[in-house]
Amino acid sequence: MKTKKEPKKKTAIVQAADELFRQFGFKKVTVEEICEMAGVSKMTFYKYFANKNELIKYLWQKMINDSWAKLDELENNETSFQEKVQLILKLKEEATSTMGDQYIKDYLNIVPELQDFYNQILADVMQRFMKIIKLAQEKGEVRKTLRPEFFFAVVNQLMELTKNERLVDIYDNYTEFALEINNFLYYGLMPPPDEDR
Repeated sequence: MKTKKEPKKKTAIVQAADELFRQFGFKKVTVEEICEMAGVSKMTFYKYFANKNELIKYLWQKMINDSWAKLDELENNETSFQEKVQLILKLKEEATSTMGDQYIKDYLNIVPELQDFYNQILADVMQRFMKIIKLAQEKGEVRKTLRPEFFFAVVNQLMELTKNERLVDIYDNYTEFALEINNFLYYGLMPPPDEDR
């Protein structure tokens, strides 16, 4: 089945917004700036998006869908839990390394208008990962005594650490800090399998 191709002007808007958000964060970028970079009128913008927040949601959903597609491919190939974790870490590294500091700060200090959407994405991610953990437990790749609910409680606490600016400042960049959190979550004090000891 062929997927419907996105109109060129909508693609231009999405690409311009993505570039501007990565450079300056999404709170300060205006619809006018997006339209100027995309070479479209505001009327064209509003033909595709009700407002800037709807465009942000569109971009985030696209990012999630792309990640799901990569995970689906791994699951279809009977990939180990270890390989799935490594892919997840790689996807997180790719996502954060292309975002500027302001974009990450905007994302972590979400505006109220985007909170429900953000919470839904997070719930979907957690539900998906819960299935991955349970399957790994069945295969003996994750200890059977681990309760996924505990794992997610720890994830939530670690996410709170991402807002600690003093802690972030001890790292060269946010990507390095995000990887530290994720490596600690999955490997604890032990080195990841591919890390030089």
